[in-house]
Amino acid sequence: MSQGVEWNHCLPKTAWPPTCISDEAYAAAVDYIKGAYGEEFVNPERIVYKSKGKTQDAHEAIRPTDVNRTPDSIKDSLSKDQYRLYKLIWERFVASQMSPALYDTLSVKLMAGDYSFRASGSRLRFAGFLEVYNKGEEEDEKVIPKLTEGDKLQAKELLPEQHFTQPPARYTDASLIKTLEEIGVGRPSTYAPTLTTIQARHYVTKEAKNLFPTELGEMVNEIMKGYFPDIVDIDFTANMEDRLDDVEMGKEEWKQILRDFYPDFKESVDQAAEKLEKIEIKDEESDVICEKCGRNMVIKYGRYGKFLACPGFPNCQNAKPYFEEAGVNCPECGGKVLIKKTKKGRVYYGCENNPDDCSFMSWNKPTGEKCPNCGSPLEEKGRKNPKIVCSNEKCGFVKDKPAEEENED
Repeated sequence: MSQGVEWNHCLPKTAWPPTCISDEAYAAAVDYIKGAYGEEFVNPERIVYKSKGKTQDAHEAIRPTDVNRTPDSIKDSLSKDQYRLYKLIWERFVASQMSPALYDTLSVKLMAGDYSFRASGSRLRFAGFLEVYNKGEEEDEKVIPKLTEGDKLQAKELLPEQHFTQPPARYTDASLIKTLEEIGVGRPSTYAPTLTTIQARHYVTKEAKNLFPTELGEMVNEIMKGYFPDIVDIDFTANMEDRLDDVEMGKEEWKQILRDFYPDFKESVDQAAEKLEKIEIKDEESDVICEKCGRNMVIKYGRYGKFLACPGFPNCQNAKPYFEEAGVNCPECGGKVLIKKTKKGRVYYGCENNPDDCSFMSWNKPTGEKCPNCGSPLEEKGRKNPKIVCSNEKCGFVKDKPAEEENED
């Protein structure tokens, strides 16, 4: 039996829209929308988006200098990355002043004895701003056939599925910035330095775009929460930035902010200096033997990351760079393949004997297998949908990465 049939309307808004555009830009956008899509696609009233905390309200949004320069009209003059960036800016600028999209949504409740099932479907009635984003693309719709209360439906198939609650996903650069923006901490100009600092000081490490706290990071976090709870509180940072905005606007005196902040802060620092013991992170012993004294070298943290040092310091001052192993052998000489980084932080894979006795180096992780077509080494390529490809570009061999390997990563 079906019951509770109801039609609703859904009015989605554009994501990350411009917060402020000039009158000239608005008029140009309206004229373009009328000519390209029709007058019904222009929103009846000018749309003005307010940013949280009003920190960016004084700045005009990034926008095209001329809305008539469509992405496709200048595509041949741009590189691939330039085109994608311009297309993103142009589309969001135009969409921000267009009418909302209009959906017809249908929710149906099916009764089967003591059990109930729910199904929902939607159909796009009016594209609105989606006309810019989905031009030439078919809308993925789940349409439910017309039903009336009391209809009897026949069950064709039951698919028993079990779902388990997943833990929250690790932060990535993008999700961390989004969280900082939502809670009002920082400014757009401080997000990139924040990400750089927490990695440079080894509070977190990045693996496959995910950020993982290090032992040092967890210790620093506990210390800060224990001795400076008021400062690491989210509301403190947000409120302090609001007060600094008031100073800029002439509503508050900056010296008064210092008078309110410094006495309690100095007391917390003095207590921490008196009670806090010196914390040492135990060195991790490696299997690398010091060639000078024969001891197992240990992994230490330095200004530029991990390095290997002899535990016999200061009698033995031997030290060398530390590289993690990729878990496969070099396809050229059989040595260990190490995970290395360029000066700009880009990851690559090189043989432990490089450059003295081996020249192997690759941007892609070697799998340790040979190509069945030409015998060249196979490599793993891609992050979202990783593939196993032949390192010989002329060969063209490609296969999907086995699912069990993806789970292990």
